Amino acid sequence: MAETFVLVHGAWHGAWCWAAVINQLEILGDRAFAVDLPGHGMNRVNRAAVTLESYVDSVVEFIEERDLRDVVIAGHSLGGVTIPGVAVKIPKRIKRLVWVTALVPLEGKPVLDPAAPPNPAMGEHLRSDRSITIEAMGEQFMAGLANDMAPAVRDWVLQALCPQPMGPMVGLAPMNAYFATGIPSSYIVCERDETPIDNGAGWHPHFSSRLKNPTLKFINCGHEVMFTAPVECARALHDLAIGK
Repeated sequence: MAETFVLVHGAWHGAWCWAAVINQLEILGDRAFAVDLPGHGMNRVNRAAVTLESYVDSVVEFIEERDLRDVVIAGHSLGGVTIPGVAVKIPKRIKRLVWVTALVPLEGKPVLDPAAPPNPAMGEHLRSDRSITIEAMGEQFMAGLANDMAPAVRDWVLQALCPQPMGPMVGLAPMNAYFATGIPSSYIVCERDETPIDNGAGWHPHFSSRLKNPTLKFINCGHEVMFTAPVECARALHDLAIGK
């Protein structure tokens, strides 16, 4: 039986980043969709007005408009902040949530504390135009993001990224309400993810441990798994969906 996936991109990205993973999922017999969140890709809105709620609503609308059911939602990186809110709004349509080397927020705490941003540029852009380019994050961040990418791929991806709205980073995800739904959680660990996060805490188990009894899959790659290991990413998603 074919599984249904809705893939949610992370910061600076768009639905385009999932193309190779979608192709591989279809080879496995599944159907998969990717969403452009507001301010990304073809979803062109005023980035200064984008919020976490508008991210969530855009995914909910995407699923409802297509009448998708038994959906496995996968969120990459910052996408991990969006997906629990979607599950809370339409729990009967959701089969499983998968965090793909993604942020797992804490109840009542935003990803970015406006009073103490981890990067001075983030605080500056939050106060001004409310969006930030990947370049403003600094060379260390960009190097960690693309540590296992071939130079040509790295250059192409970095040129395709768009400014990231800051609003979703200060929104609150309803984690307690998500856990109350009983929808299963999974986490795909990218074992060579060197993207700096939370003062060097790392992605696993720092974030994965915030979930309740998640199933784990491990891939030997860096943060941009959709580009460097799309076959392995699709296989992990497929296996998680069918309970392997």
